[in-house]
Amino acid sequence: MPFINIFLSGSELSHDQKEQLFHQTTELMHEVMHKKKELTSVRIQCSESCDWAIGSRLMNEVKERAVYMDIKVTEGTNTAAEKSEMIKQSILMLKHVVGPIAEASYVVIHDIAGDSWGYDGLTQQARAQGQS
Repeated sequence: MPFINIFLSGSELSHDQKEQLFHQTTELMHEVMHKKKELTSVRIQCSESCDWAIGSRLMNEVKERAVYMDIKVTEGTNTAAEKSEMIKQSILMLKHVVGPIAEASYVVIHDIAGDSWGYDGLTQQARAQGQS
């Protein structure tokens, strides 16, 4: 049950770019992190380049986009190697879909305790224990 927020500086992405990000992020979560596609949620949000700075330099002064990809998964469901590979593959995917990105673009994976989140009215912990 991953939830992924992708924040980007700069102008709005094209419909095709958004579709690629939705599809490829879901595929990566399935292939690398072994998550169910049908439970993977992806949200994309663009903000004005003048509202984002790296090293005090506004992103509207450079040709790259800044990116922050925030991934939430249930604690204990992925290994360090899987998370490392997800971070690597996510950056490659982002560069391919949106073009040049700033070196200080980040992918952060949050391990959320199973009793602290869920979907369809059940926590992940309750779901793992077979409760309904």
